[in-house]
Amino acid sequence: MLAKRLLILAAMLLPLACSSEASSSSGGAPTQTSGDGAGGGAGAGGDTRDDALIVPEDLTIMAVPGGNGVLNLIALTLRKGPTNTELYAALRNDGDTPACSAAVSVELYDKTQQSLAAGINGLLTQHFYRLTDGSDAIAACVGPGDVTMAAVLDLPSDIVIEDVGYVVYRCPYFALDVVPIDGLAISEVKAVTGGAGTVYAGTLLNGFDVAVSTPSATVFSVNRVGRPLGVAIARGTVSIPPGGSWAFETNTVDTPGPVQAAYPAGAFVTQ
Repeated sequence: MLAKRLLILAAMLLPLACSSEASSSSGGAPTQTSGDGAGGGAGAGGDTRDDALIVPEDLTIMAVPGGNGVLNLIALTLRKGPTNTELYAALRNDGDTPACSAAVSVELYDKTQQSLAAGINGLLTQHFYRLTDGSDAIAACVGPGDVTMAAVLDLPSDIVIEDVGYVVYRCPYFALDVVPIDGLAISEVKAVTGGAGTVYAGTLLNGFDVAVSTPSATVFSVNRVGRPLGVAIARGTVSIPPGGSWAFETNTVDTPGPVQAAYPAGAFVTQ
């Protein structure tokens, strides 16, 4: 009989199962990041200089006290997308323990502190770990010092970007006893611009000792200081054997940047 083991993906939506670690940044008060000091630019609706960490630059970013553990938001883009309002976030693990199967939830408030909308999505990772509890289970975790990204693409289309004053975020994740292992990796990512727009091409490598099915590659376009600008995704139906690879090409991204950040995912089945 086949015993199926599903790779624990950071991109999955999760229940709010939080780490017990408290935020270390402000002694229980909300951590605030203002775009005013992030590097200059025109803000919403204008050309923004490439060193902006928060856009629009007058946004105040607040962490829920005790709701983020080791994860801190370091860059954010809030913008109008083709159909919905979109939010892109970069977070960093500033602690000394991995954050496994992590997600980020956000709530937008206007300048009078009235709630406008909320959303949640998984945080992506480039590293994989094995649980030490004897289960042999594998988890995708944001390791100490790692930068992770997420895209919330389904915020209401009628949000007026200029009316948003605050973004409040929290990061549920599992604090597990794990050890790092080889897993999926992405290499040789290149931006390819053609008549239809910019896509990303690259190679996903399978470093596991089992075959991986339904591989995917999520590539964020990023400005030069690490703020995600947009996202493109490639999904495959192939099975990648141990040590094998998959050449991918994403859909188009409407806001290409000078840098890319790529995150792999997949699932596997073993005997």
